[in-house]
Amino acid sequence: MKQRHQDATMWRVLFGGLLAGLILIAVPPSAVAQRPDADEDDDDDGPTALSVGNLSSDFTFGESGGYNYDGGARALMVSGPNGSLMVDYASGLGTGQFDRDTRRTIGAEALFGGNATLFDEFLRLPISVYIPIRINLDYRYLQPRNPDQSNLHRGGAGLGAGGGAQLQLPVGPDFIKDNLYVRGSALLVPAVATTLNGGDDETARTIGDDTPISASRTRMRRTLDLNLEAHFTELIGEDTGIMAGYTFRAYGRSQEEPSSVGDVIDAATLSGSYVQTNVQHMIRVGLTW
Repeated sequence: MKQRHQDATMWRVLFGGLLAGLILIAVPPSAVAQRPDADEDDDDDGPTALSVGNLSSDFTFGESGGYNYDGGARALMVSGPNGSLMVDYASGLGTGQFDRDTRRTIGAEALFGGNATLFDEFLRLPISVYIPIRINLDYRYLQPRNPDQSNLHRGGAGLGAGGGAQLQLPVGPDFIKDNLYVRGSALLVPAVATTLNGGDDETARTIGDDTPISASRTRMRRTLDLNLEAHFTELIGEDTGIMAGYTFRAYGRSQEEPSSVGDVIDAATLSGSYVQTNVQHMIRVGLTW
């Protein structure tokens, strides 16, 4: 009963945080606060999209891979000029070893924030170049097939930045001219990640580590996020079009608990000794507006 109450509380906290991120992603700043002198012809920051696809993941947690899966998940992503929100679900992910099979996994990750514009037109071309600054919130639930092994609830929070660019094609046939947006970004996101369902002795024994370390251990995490999207706006109707995109994410964690500012600097500068924990690829299609 206590575990069920803890799980319900975590779901409420997760839902609230992700809902706030979704609002920040989907609602452009101009819709929140209009400038008195704003011109109706001012360009917005770019389109928002709702897309689906197959998320291919290679996940490992625990020194000997006590929690892991390698396979595809159904995923949905909301993406916009200010960030993205991805939710995924998969079940029946086998490894060929019963003790390491995964019954199901659910994940959610939000990246939201703002952009610091460097160039509205780069080299006199219709290419805007900017620095994306993103807050990162994420959660991963994993249920092993082995009934003797505890469920894993893993969460993290961080702040990262990188580089991005957006092109609005000004030439071509009428259905392409001014209707094709190409947007790409690369982010490095240092974060603190921990296990949310406690760290009692039972969890420590069942995590599958070579040494009995509690699953609640906190680690620095480093995420590389690459995202590329092509939007054909107004292809279906006014303010509605189609899009295609590709997302790549690679996650690594520190081998020791963070104990100083230097550990945070290591995560942000690609320094230190990190262990790869997850690699994701996703090709997606959807609607844009």
